[in-house]
Amino acid sequence: MFDPRNPYHRRRWHYDSDQPLSVAQLIALGSLDARTAALLWVLVERHRSVIVSGPTDPMPGVGKTTTLNALLGFLPAGTTLVYTMGMYEGFDFEGQTDPQSTCVLANEVSDHLPIYMWGRVARQLLRLPGDGYAIATSCHADTLADVLRMLRSDLRLGAGEVGRLGVVVNIGLVGRVWPLRRRFLTVNYLRDAGGRADVVAGGGRTDAGQAAVGRGARSQETLALARWDEATDAFIPAEAGVLAELAGELGLAAADLEAAIGRREACLAALAAGRGANARAMREAVEALTESEASEAGSHVGTADAGSSEAADADRAGADMAGEADHVGKAPRARPRTGNTQRARRGGGARGADEDVGGTAKSAPDSASGGEDNPE
Repeated sequence: MFDPRNPYHRRRWHYDSDQPLSVAQLIALGSLDARTAALLWVLVERHRSVIVSGPTDPMPGVGKTTTLNALLGFLPAGTTLVYTMGMYEGFDFEGQTDPQSTCVLANEVSDHLPIYMWGRVARQLLRLPGDGYAIATSCHADTLADVLRMLRSDLRLGAGEVGRLGVVVNIGLVGRVWPLRRRFLTVNYLRDAGGRADVVAGGGRTDAGQAAVGRGARSQETLALARWDEATDAFIPAEAGVLAELAGELGLAAADLEAAIGRREACLAALAAGRGANARAMREAVEALTESEASEAGSHVGTADAGSSEAADADRAGADMAGEADHVGKAPRARPRTGNTQRARRGGGARGADEDVGGTAKSAPDSASGGEDNPE
């Protein structure tokens, strides 16, 4: 039996790492920069799925579980987390949850252990975004092209299905002396390539933004959101044109996306000072910024309503004076915009064991065992 409220159970089923870290702490360690983290914040809070990939060589323990749990700290308050049971999963939660406010967790897509997902079960998981769910999982892959080969060739997903899987974060260990350092090597947003076949044989990445899957396979269109530069140990952000395309994918104006990234970058830079804020402080900061934005949006709507009311009153007064009150149209009121400020218990390893944990879990054979990623 797996109980997501029990930290020992979460640890044994590989949902928690040995030393949990927040995104702020990852920034303080140099794993990523505040701008890349801010962009990931925007994507996660807007119900985009996340796949964290990392190599098995030169050693296990690159930190996929730690990274994935840290990114879950960006989920909106009130999000339902579903903990899946690997190859034992029956997906009966689909009739019990709202897809638009649910994130489905799978600790890994691989055939290494029965508590991971592979084959038919993995395909069912990876197709959930087509029904409106967000998913969060990890896999073993050295590059984005390796991730796509797994999805398209090994698991036989179509380009459209892969194009709904959100963002792929490829992490790795760098350096020549111990301890090695974790870095977010690339961050890419997946899109449907529309069935084009302009693939570079043998894999790789073309100038047109197509990530090659392999010889004879269709390409998969991606947006390069960030990459680590080995020479400078710095992160190169997305170009303005890429952000404009991403804004379109998210249904935002480019200026609004840039403003949202800027607010989050400033917040994260402050949280990452010193050794970085822990997961609880991160969660409080995330909710505070969300509520602040919702309040600001509401005040703008209120101002618009007041202006509309004053204009309508003036129009009525003018019409009364002219004796034509029956023919005066009222200015339409702005529709209020609401933010997700609901406070609710959320399940997930992104917080400490002393916090309330919700989520959905089902029973399964209590025989799984094995190792897990270490945070560094």
